[in-house]
Amino acid sequence: MSADEVESEVHFMKTYRIIKLDEITNLNNDRKSLNQKVLLGLATREEFLKQIKVELNMLDTCQLKIEQEMKENNTEDINTEILTILSNRINEMYKNMFLLFPVEKTSLSEYIEFCSNNALFITKCSNMLDVLMLKYHSDPEVYITAATYEFDDRNNVESARRYFAEGLKHHANCKNLYVEEFWVEVQHLEKTGGASLPIAIEKYRNLIKRFANDIEFHFILLDRAIKLSAVRELQCNVVRDMIKKYRHSELMWQKLAKIHFDGFIYDQETEQLHYDKNYINGIRNCIKTYENGLKENLPLENKHKLWTFYIDHIIEIRKSYRMKKETIRNFMNETMERAFQEAHENKALCKAEYYIYWTENTNKDCHWIMKESVKVIKDSVDLWYNLISYYLNNDSLEMGMEAFQAGVGALTNKSMPLWEILISYMANTHPKLLQQLYQEGSKYPCPEVNCVIRPEYLEWNVLHNGILSTRELFNKLKDVKPECKQLYKCMISFELTQNSGITKLSFIRKLHNILCNSFGDTDIDVWADCIRFEYMYGSRRYVRAIFEASLTAVNPDLISSMTAEFEKLKEEFKDYDRKDLGVIVIEDDE
Repeated sequence: MSADEVESEVHFMKTYRIIKLDEITNLNNDRKSLNQKVLLGLATREEFLKQIKVELNMLDTCQLKIEQEMKENNTEDINTEILTILSNRINEMYKNMFLLFPVEKTSLSEYIEFCSNNALFITKCSNMLDVLMLKYHSDPEVYITAATYEFDDRNNVESARRYFAEGLKHHANCKNLYVEEFWVEVQHLEKTGGASLPIAIEKYRNLIKRFANDIEFHFILLDRAIKLSAVRELQCNVVRDMIKKYRHSELMWQKLAKIHFDGFIYDQETEQLHYDKNYINGIRNCIKTYENGLKENLPLENKHKLWTFYIDHIIEIRKSYRMKKETIRNFMNETMERAFQEAHENKALCKAEYYIYWTENTNKDCHWIMKESVKVIKDSVDLWYNLISYYLNNDSLEMGMEAFQAGVGALTNKSMPLWEILISYMANTHPKLLQQLYQEGSKYPCPEVNCVIRPEYLEWNVLHNGILSTRELFNKLKDVKPECKQLYKCMISFELTQNSGITKLSFIRKLHNILCNSFGDTDIDVWADCIRFEYMYGSRRYVRAIFEASLTAVNPDLISSMTAEFEKLKEEFKDYDRKDLGVIVIEDDE
């Protein structure tokens, strides 16, 4: 900076009390220090960014002060030279940083934003980009950022094209560079009212040749092309090529159906594309496209995928706001019935949720759909559950039992929901059959089932047959493998809550002992329950021994938790008098 500029800056800072005199001195010292480091080759990117942030804050402060003075004094006669001085200093700092260090997208974006916001005070931003874009940048986004700025903010398509070309010299396989270059040409085609069509078409042709057989890339180009309305001929070329090249791909038919749904209607006979604002026409053409695709000679796996796309889209449309009119509702209802029926017949209705949706939305026989669904998808809990529920809701126990047996056979360890629904139904309608069902479930050779049903069976039995029968049943159920923690807990609970007020001490102690031996390595609660039992009903002289046994049994990572739990129990029972329980404790004869 010249001496006059320094003097002018200091004068402005003092006049309007932007910062204090000593702060001005420190600021200038920091500037000199950075300049010196630059000359010596010692400056870092971080130091540049830090100083640039300080200068930007200063610029903002001065701009706000100038605006405030103009408003308060109702005048525009205020010297704004300070803004030019600060802006050019910041521009110079960015320039030096970019020339000394690799350019990062974030810093370049910030610089471009700075240039855009201060265009009245600096004129060298675009010149700076020209210099930068001639250098190699490891991040292709740097070229995209610069080119996009030139096109969007400066309306300079030639510079944008030049920057893209430079980027592609170094990043010839970067798809994003090609896509953004194509997008600029699409936008330019819109701006010129189609005048630049030959250039856009040439760019497009080169791209599909370079990325031949890359259907996803073709879709990206199509998405960009259909964003604007006045580039119809380009759009038509992209769609026409997509259909011809990828006609045997289920992805192409899905994409074509989607753009038809959005109103871009392509007539395959005339090979022309037009936009239809009537969303009902879009839906009809979308459905027609899927059905045309399914008539193509696609490999079976690909055809099944297209069925999935089709069914998903039908469900999406039927759930959308577009279903307000009765005509489209009727059309989609007919479409749904036809599509789901045909997909089922072609063994392409491959998700349980599809059959559930069909069942819930059909106007036809949902019972038939339910029966067919479990033939196709045998391992779906929901489908079996729905079928059994249907029979039970219609009091058809025989059919329900038949479906239950088939469902349990198909689901095995996932069948617990089927047991639950049948148990619930029988409890309310056929209590005499319930015990037989409990017996079957308690012996079923899957722990996911029998470990749930055994405690339930025990609880049902104590309510209906009393404690003596329950003790006999427990002795049978405990021998079923694997051991069931909840079964023992339930039996302990029943013994402790007898109306007689008598509890069998050694039998309960034995149950606690089995729980601790079987599950105590990973569960400190069984040890705590055992200790609590001795405090309340047994003998305190056993408490310490049980605790010490727990420390040798539990996994090492649980020792501290077990110790803490024991301290809590000692505190809980230090003043405890079990006489208040009103329970008579007797020893077993065993």
